[in-house]
Amino acid sequence: MSDRIKKVVLAVRAVLAKGAAGVGAVARSGARPGLRGVLALCAIGGGGYLLVKHPPVAKIERGNVGIRLNQLNGAASVVRDGTVVLIPGVHELRQLPVLDQIYKAAGSGEQPYQSVEGLALGVDLSVRYAIDPAKLVKVAQTLPDDIRAAVIDPAVQGVIYKVVTRYTVREIFSSKRAEIQQVIEAELKPKLAADGILLRHVTIGKITLPREYMAGMETLLAEELQTEKMRYTLELKEKQVKQTALEADADKIKREKAAEAAGNEQIIAAGRRSRPWRTCCRSSRNRSSSAGWKRKPKRPRVSRRRKARPRRA
Repeated sequence: MSDRIKKVVLAVRAVLAKGAAGVGAVARSGARPGLRGVLALCAIGGGGYLLVKHPPVAKIERGNVGIRLNQLNGAASVVRDGTVVLIPGVHELRQLPVLDQIYKAAGSGEQPYQSVEGLALGVDLSVRYAIDPAKLVKVAQTLPDDIRAAVIDPAVQGVIYKVVTRYTVREIFSSKRAEIQQVIEAELKPKLAADGILLRHVTIGKITLPREYMAGMETLLAEELQTEKMRYTLELKEKQVKQTALEADADKIKREKAAEAAGNEQIIAAGRRSRPWRTCCRSSRNRSSSAGWKRKPKRPRVSRRRKARPRRA
């Protein structure tokens, strides 16, 4: 506690002690209290009441920031931590949260919204926001105490109603949920920023659909599952047909290769059967050459030219 606070507390104690001493002296003397005694008692009682109802010292809670407002001149000062001194009847302290707050839109279990087809549905939507640190004094001076009920709730509900009515139930439930979330953020952020509130994030959770639509969707999903099953069955049959064709082609190629190999074997066997005659001829030639048989040398050819006849004159 600071020295200033200690001085204020000591001064209040001294005043109360003097008043109590005066009252005690009057009571001991047995005399009736005069006008001064009555006034002293009234002053002591009034001071005690003021101290109880408007204590001169206040503590800033954890996660909050204090704004001390002067009701005489309208000045404001920001107190971050610790204890702050307040003059009764002059100062007013307002504490604002500096941490992020979570707001959940009403209607997560109910069906307060409508789609473009006119069907009622519920949206579990959470909004994360915080007070702009640069606009704490403005927020404390202009906004009411319950910021969530006075500012956040009307802004969020108005944006949700306007955005949800642009889409069908199927789009809200499945295909365009991320787009709807981005549109809500884009339209809600400037509205809250005008009041000194920062929008952190918007999250869409569970979607509550009408019972009739749920029944129709279940039937549609069952039909889609059946269609998918048929498609996968046809694809499987087609793959089985292709596999059978490939196996048949493989068997055909295998038989062709076997026939080709058998033909080659027959050709090789036929060649082996013709080889003994060739070897017999070769052996007889070798024997004749070894016995001394030789071929007669060929006589050289003599070219005979015809004599040229004399030409007649």
